[in-house]
Amino acid sequence: MVSSKSLVRYLAVIFIYLFEPITAYSHTTEMSLQLTYRVGLGHAELATTDAKWVFGEESFEVIATSRTVGLTEVLRKYRGRAELAGKIEGGRYLPIRLLISGISNRGTREAESSWTPDVSSASTKRAPALDLEKVFPLVDNHIIGAIDPLSAMLNVLSNISQIGSCAGSERIYDGLRTSEITLFDFGSDYLKKDRPFAFEGTVIKCGFIGKPTGGHQRKSRWRKKQPTPDDILIYIAEVRPDLFLPVRMEARSFLGTLTIRLAMPSLKVEHK
Repeated sequence: MVSSKSLVRYLAVIFIYLFEPITAYSHTTEMSLQLTYRVGLGHAELATTDAKWVFGEESFEVIATSRTVGLTEVLRKYRGRAELAGKIEGGRYLPIRLLISGISNRGTREAESSWTPDVSSASTKRAPALDLEKVFPLVDNHIIGAIDPLSAMLNVLSNISQIGSCAGSERIYDGLRTSEITLFDFGSDYLKKDRPFAFEGTVIKCGFIGKPTGGHQRKSRWRKKQPTPDDILIYIAEVRPDLFLPVRMEARSFLGTLTIRLAMPSLKVEHK
């Protein structure tokens, strides 16, 4: 079970690490994709995230924003933004530049990272600097060879369009943290619609484990229990021909099960 002193920080991690589109299109033409996810706990809505993706033949980019709503807005107001420019080489999604920022009751944080052309390392500008009394230091060995979480999730989950499995792993770096993420394939399932805007249909059920390796909080209850693949479940569906998206995620927290749902009416796909 996930437990944390800051629910908002946890939601921000979910938004950044998990809900990225997976497409099997050949990218011979430009495709744009707009979508919205809504975070709920029971009957309460806590947060939303909106994203616009643009895929070209050899490049891609995204602008995503997230914000708290409802009671969470009163208790832990948060605004987050991510901007990514990347390239597609040999069927892999790789970062060029990532800018992430967040504004909460505790202040503002921003990190801008740029990767070398061979994507073997990255340099970062941060404001403010990491407070090493509160977080663990970042180690060069964990940054070398790591890619951003958005590209990483595209690579891990794109296995679905190629071999029908979400199993895979990546080392990631977002300018503030390093982690190792692993997905586990639990097979196919049928997801019933539990909200008017939610998806219903056949899905691939995936377990998720993220192991922090640097930049994470020194005083955190997250790591008091060894995580298991079913603590966080991701449901992936083919929402359009050859277009795979996470349509729901369920994460056990100290407050109960957090559920993030793709708002199907928000989905817009355009080709140029």
